[in-house]
Amino acid sequence: MQIGLRMTKLVGHGHVASQLISWWFVLRGGLLALLIIFALSTQLLFQFDLYENWALPDILLGWLDHFVDQLIVGACIFAAVTAAVLVPVNSRAGKLLLLLISITLGALAGEALLLLRAPLPPGIFVAGVLFAKVARWLVIGGLAYMFFVFQRQAAEAATRAHETDLQRIQFDRQMTEARLQSLRAQIEPHFLFNTLANVQQLYRTEPERGRRMLGNFVAYLRAALPQMRHDETTLKQEVELARAYLEVLQVRMGKRLNARLDIPKELAALPFPPFALSTLTENAIKHGLNPLPEGGAIEITARAENGRLKVSVADTGAGLQRNSGTGAGIANLRARLAALYGDSGNLAFEANLPRGIRATIVVPLGDAGVGGD
Repeated sequence: MQIGLRMTKLVGHGHVASQLISWWFVLRGGLLALLIIFALSTQLLFQFDLYENWALPDILLGWLDHFVDQLIVGACIFAAVTAAVLVPVNSRAGKLLLLLISITLGALAGEALLLLRAPLPPGIFVAGVLFAKVARWLVIGGLAYMFFVFQRQAAEAATRAHETDLQRIQFDRQMTEARLQSLRAQIEPHFLFNTLANVQQLYRTEPERGRRMLGNFVAYLRAALPQMRHDETTLKQEVELARAYLEVLQVRMGKRLNARLDIPKELAALPFPPFALSTLTENAIKHGLNPLPEGGAIEITARAENGRLKVSVADTGAGLQRNSGTGAGIANLRARLAALYGDSGNLAFEANLPRGIRATIVVPLGDAGVGGD
């Protein structure tokens, strides 16, 4: 709740309109008025001929008296302007006119008080003096008003720039989310249909093994389907999905596939990009082990190192080829990592000695997978 001076007024059809003048506005305007009054009063101190005829203490007392006079007028003008701000006026011209009227009335009231405090000598036309002084205060007040207007316009421009930046950030975020949704829509059918093709082929050639594979495939779907529409998954969920996929292929490949998973328990609950590990596992089977008659082994490992989570899928398959890491699934995975983590996310391929490929995903450890696709 903002503390301030509130004034309510009934307007058309019984609705209540309210204006709020914050104490900060009053304080800021008062400080500016005080500075203007102080600056005006110092003019007396720069009349150097006074120093030839008066002692410095007398000059300072005269300045103090002059300062009090200016303060009285300034207080009257400030009170009139503050009251005028409370009056609801919609047009800019109306506000300016009301401001000029309030300055004029405030200056007249202040100068009238000064005349009561120290009357003018006989023979001096009071109306002319009041007119000159009020005109002077109108000029000073107009300059102060221009200062406020420019300051407010600068603040409004800064606010608009900030809002524009926020809108741009929100737009970039929406574009990133749309991009991730598009990438995921490409990954899911690719991943599932390849697996289904393997099941179909084996079911035709070896029905018994096909039935076993179909049972494992159903178990795989039970693990996969809940994750397909999730925005976030954990490393444990990703490992279980990869395990279910390997069990499906174990029926078809038999002894040609050996799998080993080494995931520390303390890392299992960390967020991880959905289907990232499954994509690497499928890639290792398709391009690493399938081309070899004897097959090979796949090892999935995870470790935390220097504030980063590193998850690797290593195979003992055909090894690095010219097109290694350039497939559609891998290209999608790279794009997802870039969209999620920028330069902090990475996918790298290297030789797995003595044979095969090691693919490693690196994501920030503190917020791995936050805002997943």
